[in-house]
Amino acid sequence: MKCIAYVSRVPIKYRSIRMPSGLSDIISVSSKHNPQSHITGIISYREGQYLQVLEGPDIEVDRLMAKISSDTRHENIWVFLNKSVTERSFRNWGISVFDFVDQGTFFDDFIEKNSVVLNSFDEQQTKRIQPFFDIHKSNTASQKDYKGKSLKLLAWPDLNHVSNPQMIMDLCVKLTKKPYPFDTLVASGEFGSSPQVTEIINGFDQSGILSVTETQPLDEPKVNEKKPNKFYGAIKKFLGMR
Repeated sequence: MKCIAYVSRVPIKYRSIRMPSGLSDIISVSSKHNPQSHITGIISYREGQYLQVLEGPDIEVDRLMAKISSDTRHENIWVFLNKSVTERSFRNWGISVFDFVDQGTFFDDFIEKNSVVLNSFDEQQTKRIQPFFDIHKSNTASQKDYKGKSLKLLAWPDLNHVSNPQMIMDLCVKLTKKPYPFDTLVASGEFGSSPQVTEIINGFDQSGILSVTETQPLDEPKVNEKKPNKFYGAIKKFLGMR
């Protein structure tokens, strides 16, 4: 099994204000072909560039890379990693094209396994890969701990390019109405495990659309104490019933 990772620029004719015109075709073909060929990995788009990681059988990965190299939707391809591996960094085929998520979290395992290669990049190479992840950032630096916090969205993210828009929409609805406890989100199980929820919330936070506050303890119900009846008190006093 091998892993190939590359960065390519999107030709001007394929670029648009939001996403390159050829991206939907790439995603459609990849989502169908890659699982059949036992290829996993991820494709990400940012700032006029693709970053793609391919993992799988040597023959299949090499064959796919050859097709990509002759694809006119890619130019100035830089293969920065091509090596044999014994395990995958991406166990499924993933697509990361939504800008509101801090994409570094998707690459944590990949960065850790390939730190020697990544840290050998010169300044120009590091600058080219920087839009996708910070190779010098520790794996835990990009994640915050939201336990015991209440969360509220200040604005909605762009839902046009998320992998599970309905789930993200449901989450946004919860976080828009009023501050919502992170712990309650996790406990509900609606939005995945604690790390998965943290990853999504961290993306909102990184984009500046999230308000984070301390969860306020529930107020204990007040017991209405009966005030002494003045008339009854006067009667007791008159009768000597103190």
